[in-house]
Amino acid sequence: EFYHADLIGLPVRDAGGAALGSVRAVLNHGAGDILEVARPGGGTILLPFTRAAVPLVDLSARLVVADPPEGSL
Repeated sequence: EFYHADLIGLPVRDAGGAALGSVRAVLNHGAGDILEVARPGGGTILLPFTRAAVPLVDLSARLVVADPPEGSL
């Protein structure tokens, strides 16, 4: 469990270390939390905030590691 304010602004990288963007918002429309990630070149992606899609949130290192579902990028 995390506070939304702690997640907003954190950089998001894939498992290989490539930058995916940064957390812009944490959304919840009733079915679970979704991370809105601002992409470096513009635009956004939405990631389900589950262990499968976001296996690591390290607040001390200020980093989110994501494994986006196929087709989301």
